[in-house]
Amino acid sequence: MNLKENPVLIGMHEGREREELARAIARDGQHEHREVAVFSSLNDLQARAGRVNPCAIVLESRILESRESLDEVTRRLAVCAPVVVIAPADSQAGLAGLVQMGEVDFVARAEGAAALAASLVTRRLRAPQASSRDFARDFTAAWAADLPSDFSEILRHEINNPLTGILGNAELLLAHERGKLSPNGVQRLETIVDLAVRLRETIRRLTVEWEREHPSLRSA
Repeated sequence: MNLKENPVLIGMHEGREREELARAIARDGQHEHREVAVFSSLNDLQARAGRVNPCAIVLESRILESRESLDEVTRRLAVCAPVVVIAPADSQAGLAGLVQMGEVDFVARAEGAAALAASLVTRRLRAPQASSRDFARDFTAAWAADLPSDFSEILRHEINNPLTGILGNAELLLAHERGKLSPNGVQRLETIVDLAVRLRETIRRLTVEWEREHPSLRSA
């Protein structure tokens, strides 16, 4: 398979859910020709993630072998790109750190999980990539002398953690209460999720840029 630059990679067993997920991501309105590659094997997914520059990865935990840790696999993939994990609800606790850092989104395996995962991927793709990166660089250069040494930890724990709670609750309402909400209520919740994802991505890039520019101040 000859992939263009920045594909979305999906690791999930064959079936209707995978087909629907791939179609939903590929037809994202802002990326009509978004490249999507699907894999039934974790080894194939990890190998491709290491060779290309994916913009996002969807990992369905059922492709893992019993001996493999979802936490460790997700950490490896998150080095390559943001990861959306679909797994049983009780798996979320083990991924809490990655979720709080903005590197992972978690979707509990249930009816509608694939649609929610596609929504999270497209929101990631629509986040302002270059502008937030430039903002992070300019911000750290202008304010380095006045910022505390634990600035990146402040961003993660004082801002990103509450933001993750807001995002998680909004996504939960969309996943389980959509049919009970008015169209206006659904639209408002989707706006909350969109803005939270954009803000979280900016925080993540600020943190990465700060730690890159100040390696000696990086928290242990």
